[in-house]
This record gives sequence, C-alpha cells and structure tokens, in this order.
Amino acid sequence: MNQRRRSFLRYTLMIIDAAVIVLSYLFTYYLRDKLFTFGLDDLAPFPVYFNLMGTVLIVWMILLRLFRNYDFLRGHRLVSAWRICRNLIPVELVGLGALAMGLFFIRDTVISRTFLMTFAGINYVLMVAAKLLFRVYFYRLQKKDRYHRKVLLLGNKRAVEQFQATARTTPELLLNATVEPRFALPVEEHLSDEERQRFFDDVLDYVTKNVVDEVVLAYSDLRLQELAPLISDCHRMGLMVNIVLDFSGIEYTRSEVDTVGPFNIVSFQSYDFSPLQRFVKHTIDYAIGLVGFLAFLVIFLVVAPAIKLDSPGPIFFVQPRKGKNGRDFNLVKFRTMAVDAEARKAELMEQNEMQGHMFKIARDPRITRVGKILRKTSLDEFPQFLNVLKGDMSIVGTRPPTAEEFLQYEKHHRRRLSVAPGITGMWQVSGRNRIDDFEEIVKLDTWYIDHWSVWLDLRIIFKTLFVLLSGR
Repeated sequence: MNQRRRSFLRYTLMIIDAAVIVLSYLFTYYLRDKLFTFGLDDLAPFPVYFNLMGTVLIVWMILLRLFRNYDFLRGHRLVSAWRICRNLIPVELVGLGALAMGLFFIRDTVISRTFLMTFAGINYVLMVAAKLLFRVYFYRLQKKDRYHRKVLLLGNKRAVEQFQATARTTPELLLNATVEPRFALPVEEHLSDEERQRFFDDVLDYVTKNVVDEVVLAYSDLRLQELAPLISDCHRMGLMVNIVLDFSGIEYTRSEVDTVGPFNIVSFQSYDFSPLQRFVKHTIDYAIGLVGFLAFLVIFLVVAPAIKLDSPGPIFFVQPRKGKNGRDFNLVKFRTMAVDAEARKAELMEQNEMQGHMFKIARDPRITRVGKILRKTSLDEFPQFLNVLKGDMSIVGTRPPTAEEFLQYEKHHRRRLSVAPGITGMWQVSGRNRIDDFEEIVKLDTWYIDHWSVWLDLRIIFKTLFVLLSGR
C-alpha cells in the first residue's frame, strides 16, 4: 500500500532491465564475433553496433512498459513465473520486428539480422532469469522484520469480515502484514460527540502503546466526516491511513482516484487502457491507415470504373454510423449494392439471418455483380482507411452500428461503443459467416474490450490478413 515503496521497486526493476538489455547486447556481439563464426559473415566493427545499442535500449524499455511487465508490483502483488515468461514474449517479437523494419526502410546492409535474432533470444532468457531472481529477492525482502508492516484494521464487524475474507483469497492485498482487527464505531448509526471521542481516544491510545505502521478504515456506508478527526490525528502521528471503499455492487473494469483541489474523485472505467497503450494504438492506427490509404488510391483506379460500368449510381456508399460513445460519423465504403438498397431493406427483413440488431442475408438481391467480387475480397472496406485517418475509426475495434440499430440497443449493448469502432475485430476473425446471433457478437466485443492489449490488436490484424488471403 506504500506508493513510494512501490515506485522505488518499480524504478529499481527498470534499471535492472536496462542493465540486462545492455549486457545481452554486448554478450551477443562477443559470442557472434569471437565464438560462433563458422559459416557466418564477419560482423562489422563494434562502433557500428554500439551506435545501434541506444536505439535497442529505448525500444525495449518502451515495449517492457507497454506489455505490462511492471504490473506485478501493483498492490504488493507477486505475479506467477508463467506470467513473467508470457509477458516477455511479445516484447522480443515486436522489438525484433520493429528493428528489422527500421533497418529495411533505411536500407541498412551492415547490421547482421542473425545478430538481432540471437540478441532477442539471449535477452529473453536473461530477462526471464533476472525477473525471477528479482521476484525471489522481493519476496524474501518482504519477510524481513524491517519491512514487515503492522496494520490496524478498524471498522464495523460486517465490513471488517468482508475485507479479511477478500485478503484471504487475495494474499497480495496484505502481503507481509500482521493485521489487528478492532470492531468499533458503527458509523451507520449517529453517535454522540462523547461516544465518538471515546472511540478516537481508544484508538490513539492503542497506536501510542503498540507498533502500528498503517491504519485501514473499513466501514460499510462510510461517512468520512464522522472519521475526519481520527484521520487527522493519524496524519499528525505520521501514520499512513487507508480507506476501504466498498464497490462490490458496482460493475467496472478499472477504477482510478484523482485529486482536484479539495476533492478526491473516484473514476470508474469500462476498459483498462493506459495512456501509453492508447498512444501506441493511435500510432498503429495512423501508420496502418496511411499504408491502407495509399493502397486505396491504387485500388480506386481499377474499382471506380468497374462500379460505374456495372450499375448506375455513385462510386462510394456513405452511411451515417455511430462511433465511440454514440458519436455520429459517416462511414465510407465502395458501393456494392443498387442505389435503392436501403429502400428495399424493409421488404427483405423477413429473410434476415441475424438474431438481434443486425441485418444480413446470404443471397442479397441488392448486391451488384462487381459488389459480389468486392465483398468476397473485402476490397469494399478500403475507403474506411479514410475514416481511420480522420479519427472516426480504429484499425481494430467493434463494428459501428447504424442509427436505427443503435436506437434498439439495450444497456449492455452500448458497451460495444465504449471504444472506437474498427475496420476489423473479434467478429471478423472468429467466423463471422457462422455467427448469426447478435448477442454472440456482443460477447466477442466485450471480451475484446476486457482483454485489450497491443499484442491482441496485432494478433487480430494478422488473423485478418490470413482470412483475406485464404478467402474465408
């Protein structure tokens, strides 16, 4: 619970990681240059590789933070060895890919690609070893008496028992702490000033006569004004005070506490994206969006005349859709249907194969001949890269509904729009032709939001490419 201690340990681990990366890099050069030379070209002089080492260090440190390799220090938590090994895999793969792409774009022919692959492998092994050793060291450090925390748990019986039950199933909550529970001061009832002061005096007397590092206040229906004098006295005595807020009746993915002036604000979020992760997601969106837009310009030269020759009407189909949290935007696609497609939708509603707030039929008579080809190859989606560059959409996300569909949404359906809509997503790579229940789509989208990571986005992008190339 000590934020300074957690920050110190986190920065210590970052320094260790940086040292491991540099050591792995130097060790790889030594192995490659001095020992494993048979059948391989000679490496360039070390100064050439030394210049690259700074870039490698920066890229790897960013990726370590991005893929949550420091989360195990949250709330005194010690994560499993398996999670440590798992979280480091995308760091090495993405880092290796980023370096390879960077060297390709600058047309570098000096740096050995086998050197980079060897470095990634060695760095992974040494990084896992270092983190596991640090984990053991951190655990043993907490066992020492000088780091042992004496926690005074105050509250009414129900709240204290709930907190202790949670601590038993979540050991990291009170890691290396001895807890002294005391049931007193039923805050739900209005006490006289004398009764309240008597309780405060008892607590301060206990704190004075015993070793106490932290005080935890656990009350159901807590009214802070009732406890303000006690909190102030603990502060004057140099004791950390933790207030347990019971959010058990509230559904949320992540909560944050911020201080604005005299107010402490608790924010509840339906997704768990850090600012760095959002920045990387936006960067990926714009990078892929730019490449996709250039591809769209080339495709346009072929597709546009074909659409005009096949059927009368515009080249593009522009339709109002609902974006993040219900924002309106115009989705752009190559037109694949007759111009009166929307007007004929009502007469075809009986053939709708989807259960819920979506419309789809197998042999839609409104689709043109060119439209069938565009849909089969997904070329009709390429204009949506314009929406990505405008910021209306993301590369990976949930499919944006029409205004008509949005009006029929139930409360849990709206969570699909808590993130930016995407060109591709879980539905597209999970067999969209086999899923005909809208609730199943909602479950897939909700799973995506709850488990989002940059690595998950990259997996969906690669799966999408596989689906397109295989014609599924």
